[in-house]
Amino acid sequence: MSQIQRNPRSTLHALVPYGKGTSEVESIVSYFCRLAASHSVSTLVLSRTIAEYFEQIVAADFDWHERQIAGIRESALTWSAGLSALTSVQGLDRLTFLPWREVIAQNGLSIVKRGQFCSACFAEDIECGRQPYFRLAWESAEVSVCSRHGQRLTRHCQHCGKDNVRHAAAFVVPGWCTHCGEPLAKEKEYQADVAIEPDELWRARQVGELLASQENMTVEVSRNAYLAAITRIITEMHKGQSASFARRIGIAKSTVHHWFKGDGTPTLAISMKIAAHHGTSLTQLLTGDLSNWQPPLIQEQLVLQLSSAAPKPHKTPREIDWLEIEKQLSKFLLLPTPISAREAARRLDVEARQLYLRANKTTRQLGERWKTYLKRRQESKVIAAWPYLEVACLDLWAEGKAVTRREIVARVPEEILSPVANLFKVLKEVQAHLQQTGANESSQT
Repeated sequence: MSQIQRNPRSTLHALVPYGKGTSEVESIVSYFCRLAASHSVSTLVLSRTIAEYFEQIVAADFDWHERQIAGIRESALTWSAGLSALTSVQGLDRLTFLPWREVIAQNGLSIVKRGQFCSACFAEDIECGRQPYFRLAWESAEVSVCSRHGQRLTRHCQHCGKDNVRHAAAFVVPGWCTHCGEPLAKEKEYQADVAIEPDELWRARQVGELLASQENMTVEVSRNAYLAAITRIITEMHKGQSASFARRIGIAKSTVHHWFKGDGTPTLAISMKIAAHHGTSLTQLLTGDLSNWQPPLIQEQLVLQLSSAAPKPHKTPREIDWLEIEKQLSKFLLLPTPISAREAARRLDVEARQLYLRANKTTRQLGERWKTYLKRRQESKVIAAWPYLEVACLDLWAEGKAVTRREIVARVPEEILSPVANLFKVLKEVQAHLQQTGANESSQT
């Protein structure tokens, strides 16, 4: 049984994310760019490294910055898990919107395609002696202003005037223009010609509070809890009338019906409307925590008292006990025959990416032990086939023939040859060994 590594060395630098637990939390896009810069490689090279780690093929024209890696889709889960596995930094999914994927529709979170930023935030980063970084809140299309400095986010460089200069390039240093190389930092100044609407500032603050809360969440958000909160709002403010509720937030009644009778989920924009029109915060609404909520006073209206059908029960999402998962992974480390992280995930009925995010150290220990096992198993197969390959090479040389795969296959039994990987490489090593042995014998005689 191979020895268990206490804490396998990370493949990439274990950078510490900025702003965790605050509304200024760093985005996975920024973390990825800083990681590429710390290794002095292009973002394309680093993106290929992540893809290869999960055995995915990257096309030649792959543009990583066009993928919504900070959102709630599969790409966000894959990239955050890959970076966690390669850096040994646990919980990098908190640099995305993934913690809210159960309460936001799959296509309900709009991510800006052309990176926006606050120049005053960059200037503040430099003044505080830290490296400038991109905030996760900037990735949401619902955020158009900086809630900290009260100014509108921009996509243009103040020096060259080019658009989309934040990170859409092969080499990115956060806080500097990817076109002209000048700093994007700029002290806050009064913008008389740019009016900031109160609702824009409110949306930015709500998203900031949402992101600040996700770092310390002890329980994963639940769609059932979210719908229960909406049900309470409809009951107490609309007397159980979903049609009245739908009119108030400007959507069709059938949309509300789809949430409760089907598998639909509100978008982030609709959730913001619900929170704004019913006196609650976005965080309270999405987490389903209305314990301190009181319905705001509204003008009484005459409505029809229609019976409200009980909502169709939904399947309760699985709650994963990560302490038990950690114990099971530790037991897997003691198995006589090592198993891979993917096999461990299959046995535990979880995704391998989640293991890297929640049980990083033990999962990487499993991976290192599995790679060592594969290497030793391959070496044993080569050792078993080595005498047969030597005899075949000597016979071919004696007959004046070249050593080719076809000739080797014809002379070596299939059960000996088939387990050998990288046959051409092994054959070169066998021939080099024979030539060296022959040269030594000639020199001795």
